[in-house]
Amino acid sequence: MALSLAGCNKDDDGNNYTAPIATNDVRANSEMDEITDDVLYITESESDEEISGRIAGGASFIGGCATINTEQVGDTWVRTIDFGATNCQLFTGNLVRGKIILTFSADFSASTRTISYAFEDFFHNDRKVSGNRTVVKRILPNGHPQATINLDMTVTLTNGTVYVRVGERTREFTAGYNTPLNLFDNEFSVTGSWGTTVSSGAEAYSTTINTPLIIKWNCPHIVSGNVTIVRASDFTTAVLDYGDGQCDDDATVTVNGIVYDINL
Repeated sequence: MALSLAGCNKDDDGNNYTAPIATNDVRANSEMDEITDDVLYITESESDEEISGRIAGGASFIGGCATINTEQVGDTWVRTIDFGATNCQLFTGNLVRGKIILTFSADFSASTRTISYAFEDFFHNDRKVSGNRTVVKRILPNGHPQATINLDMTVTLTNGTVYVRVGERTREFTAGYNTPLNLFDNEFSVTGSWGTTVSSGAEAYSTTINTPLIIKWNCPHIVSGNVTIVRASDFTTAVLDYGDGQCDDDATVTVNGIVYDINL
């Protein structure tokens, strides 16, 4: 979901103006969100049972993209999800290649589990992804699965620009978790905050989800929620609002009290 702040409004004199925050950096932040969510779902679905890809929609999500190998040392399992050397399409439409390596314990019935993840020559939509950290999985009192991904992720774009993200993103599985063969009824509520540095400190942003982002897999866009993005160099603040729950590509960005209409 590439976000563009190039949409314009008119002031009282009829002049066009655009939002004073870097379009490319906001777009890259959105692309990193997609990487995070895809990695999070793969980590969840491929660490839940002894037989990989059999629950939580894992097999359908990765399709026929991956060869999966599991090594066991006592109670510790290392599962390598190898997407190969050429791009393959996930359920979300994103293209991946390379490996994601998961390390976890065999206590599959525990209410809280920690899975470590790492990347090996992994690319997401031709952007190289590196780093490693953990995903903590829980079953909430309401029965909803929840996963928190701790982020220490570096993404290198095809033009050489490097983005480093450190923080946390929590996703509650609010609907569809009991119907693993139907991914289209999956719904999620996402919260969290993180910092993003661009090209070795040239620019930096902090991002906080104010109102949970609502994601439905039968819609290609985030349907509601809002996020605050603050640019560190001058404290310019933008509030990105995804709307009222309708499945459309309309959103708004508010900067210095001015509201800009944008399309996702």
